[in-house]
Amino acid sequence: MEMTHDARTTIDSKRAASLLYPIAAFLLAGGMTKREAVAAFASELEKVAKTGSGRPMDHIGHPTLYADIVATWARSKRFLDQRGWPRPLRLEGRSGFAALVRSASQQADPKAVLAILMRYGNVRRSRNGTYKLTRSFFYTSARKTMAYEPVAYFLRDASAALTRILKRSKNWRGPDLFWQKAERSWISDATAKRFTAYAKDRCLVFLDEMDDWLEAHSSPSRSGPQRNRRVGLGIFSIYSDREANNSQ
Repeated sequence: MEMTHDARTTIDSKRAASLLYPIAAFLLAGGMTKREAVAAFASELEKVAKTGSGRPMDHIGHPTLYADIVATWARSKRFLDQRGWPRPLRLEGRSGFAALVRSASQQADPKAVLAILMRYGNVRRSRNGTYKLTRSFFYTSARKTMAYEPVAYFLRDASAALTRILKRSKNWRGPDLFWQKAERSWISDATAKRFTAYAKDRCLVFLDEMDDWLEAHSSPSRSGPQRNRRVGLGIFSIYSDREANNSQ
């Protein structure tokens, strides 16, 4: 994924190939011929080109910027009140929202960042003119739109994890990458809603713990080229079509 001057993320052929590798591997391993796989992909591509992908996608630039700003607001003493909660911030001022943004990036436009955070419900404006953080992690989906870049990076990370697992040999010396999940069939729609709400709440606690661990074990260098790896953990929910259970 390449970041262009207007903050739109574009997918080049090399990145597209890396995203498609595990899909191609599983299609062929599942018994499809090369011709059938190409025809199936071409058919879906044509369908999306004609009808769209459903919810519009909004280009917001690299998602790490917003995640860093939210994390700093939720954790840095500079932006916390006496109870240790994120303080409502004014736009300007020594410890205002603009200062918060500049602590993460000198190039980012605070007003543009604020607009994105408010669009996806991460921040809301109070009656007294301050801005309040409403979520401890950066949310990227609203009722009418989704942010494009977080989706692109989610697909990249999931694809990269699967690709490394598929290509891993007996001589692999890297970490033991994993793909785990908990699921059950024969779940009603009402129970699915309850489970999703319960899982989201528990995941926030777990991810907060993971974030603390990563922060404690990271040591960014302020000089020289960065050659360290990016590691983390991604969690997603499962909600199948009704037909899927009937075929099991």
